[in-house]
Amino acid sequence: MSLQDFIDDQPLIDHHCHFLIRSTAENREKRLAQVSTEADNDYPLEDTKNRAAWWGFQHEANKFAVDSTDPLRNMAPDEYRAYNHKIFAHYHFETLLIDTGFIPADPVLDLDETADLTGTTIRPIFRIETTAEKWLQKTANFEEWWQGLQTEAAQAKANGYVGFKSIAAYRFGLNLTEVSKAGAQKAFTEWQKANSTRLVSPVLIKYILWNLAPVLLKQGLPLQFHVGYGDADTDMYQGNPLLMRVFLEKWCKQGLKVVLLHCYPYHREAGYLASVFPNLYFDTSLIDPLGPTAVTKVLNEALELAPYSRYLFASDASTYPEMYGLAALKFKEALKDHFARLDFVPELQKKEWIKMICHENARKVYGL
Repeated sequence: MSLQDFIDDQPLIDHHCHFLIRSTAENREKRLAQVSTEADNDYPLEDTKNRAAWWGFQHEANKFAVDSTDPLRNMAPDEYRAYNHKIFAHYHFETLLIDTGFIPADPVLDLDETADLTGTTIRPIFRIETTAEKWLQKTANFEEWWQGLQTEAAQAKANGYVGFKSIAAYRFGLNLTEVSKAGAQKAFTEWQKANSTRLVSPVLIKYILWNLAPVLLKQGLPLQFHVGYGDADTDMYQGNPLLMRVFLEKWCKQGLKVVLLHCYPYHREAGYLASVFPNLYFDTSLIDPLGPTAVTKVLNEALELAPYSRYLFASDASTYPEMYGLAALKFKEALKDHFARLDFVPELQKKEWIKMICHENARKVYGL
């Protein structure tokens, strides 16, 4: 079997993705276009449709269409299920690790239902900030809030979660220094008085992450971080993973597995960190479906320094299967280009690295 065919046939564990939506959701073409960009929904749709990602999504829709005359029409539940199965099976998706903290409109929320829709195995990821926000509404003071959050986090593995995720980068950035309990208590009181459930306090988020780290370590579960590229409300300047050095020095060296998500345009920085810190992993998800012309370049740059044993596949896809399909297509094309260049590496070793990236690294990190 050629290396190209070997890559095509590799099963994929998508270690970071989101819920799909139901077949009954209206305005399929408009919603598919909107999910082809990270822009807010008030961004001009005519400009969104002048991006390569939108045409990539249409290409996937045409390739697997139930009705070739109208590939973007809404489908009945049975034919929509068959359509999803066709896409996920074609690219050999095996397992999806779903971030349960992001919920699109009209979602397929039940994990078993999602497994049935996609024909894959589904495992959930625990979103830290979202859970902290829920506990604010259940408790009267800091001690009750912290105990509730800590207890739920400690039961995550028993409840079927295979990892945790933080969106600190969305809320203030990745400069994750340690803070005192007194500082956290004061920040909690200010949060209560703000009359908003949205957790944006740098002090409180830092406190949560530093003090939940031992809870995650005890369960052997990894901690994902959003890094770099994302929605319009993220400050990408503060989403540079180099800002995490103090946190990584403390916790990676104690055994906490940290996984950096997306990373573009900091994929080189992420690759460097993976080359110097133990237990540090990363991906270049989201650029795969949303920046299809850059996937090969980004993958090559990400792996300039990083061990292949620290790099994982992910799509960061949500809402529609075409996003998953385009991510897998472009990622496997990039792998083919990358490994074709390594003329000084034996083919057997290349195949081992390819398996690591596509599925084995994720199996190891998440204990699948």
